[in-house]
Amino acid sequence: MPANRFATAMAAVVLLLCPAAPAWADRGGDTAPQPPAARPGDEPIGSVTLAPGSGADLIRLVEKTLPGARVYDLNLSDDGAAPYFELKADRGGEVWTAIVDAATRKMLRAQAEMPVSELGPETQRELAGFRRARMRLSEAVVIAEKVGRGRAISAGLHLNGGRLVFVVVVLSDGALKEITVEPDK
Repeated sequence: MPANRFATAMAAVVLLLCPAAPAWADRGGDTAPQPPAARPGDEPIGSVTLAPGSGADLIRLVEKTLPGARVYDLNLSDDGAAPYFELKADRGGEVWTAIVDAATRKMLRAQAEMPVSELGPETQRELAGFRRARMRLSEAVVIAEKVGRGRAISAGLHLNGGRLVFVVVVLSDGALKEITVEPDK
């Protein structure tokens, strides 16, 4: 659902812009972990720095690392630890989850989660449309980043009137833009 994707992306950005101090942090000294130093091309978001590059690059990284996989979901997450991208892929009838560090763009792990047949009916319909589509999610992200003049922090599938669309949330100059890409146009 596009509204949920936008709200989730907004929550992630709010957490990144205004992070609460972790409960485990040493508040009395300088022993708290420091974020990695910014490099040329890095994009700061509040106290977080995202490494340069497109969301499409992350999708291609996962699809290259997991032969036969097609990524259908990309989300920037911050669960109180270092921010990361979570990507979901359909690989051989199984849902795979890959975690990529947002600052370094290195894959931290990838693992099979469940058979696609155990997903909810709406997600199964979206994936069925995705399998028929000629466009890959990475292509939709490239289009959305160009149109939105920013970087994708969230992307996924949605059925709109029974037709598959890609919904991409782009961060541009501190603002979030939701862009819908129709794969059959």
